[in-house]
Amino acid sequence: KVKLEDKPISNEVNVYYRVKTQKHGWLKEVKNLEDYAGWENSPITGLAIRVDKGSIKYRVHIKGGNWLPYVTGYDINNFENGFAGDGVNVIDCVECYYYTPNNIRPYKKAKYKINNYPYQYDNEKTNGQDGYAGVYGVSATKFQITIE
Repeated sequence: KVKLEDKPISNEVNVYYRVKTQKHGWLKEVKNLEDYAGWENSPITGLAIRVDKGSIKYRVHIKGGNWLPYVTGYDINNFENGFAGDGVNVIDCVECYYYTPNNIRPYKKAKYKINNYPYQYDNEKTNGQDGYAGVYGVSATKFQITIE
């Protein structure tokens, strides 16, 4: 008889996310890269992300403004720590960092992108990455993330 603790643990990490757009409000949740978050090129004003293993912190940059504080929650009704953005102002850049739990090795990273720009890994600044996804001054209308 196999004891529960002897079963191999899947190293797959699922990430779930949704965005609020200027035109449509909060959209339905997306899982991994099954789709993208966004609709009809309407600018994104809010972003919520959660993972089923480990944890993630994320923050957004307001177009023409500043970076907002990091959040770790996933609750579109929690304006303190439930989502990034203020739900009003347009987001142009996103930064995410995935914390791999102790029972998963090798370490994993958040791989994410805005619009059709190249993928960003966590907040790395190597190989031409700048530590965040998106371009200052360009409205984010699509967001995708996976953990790998």
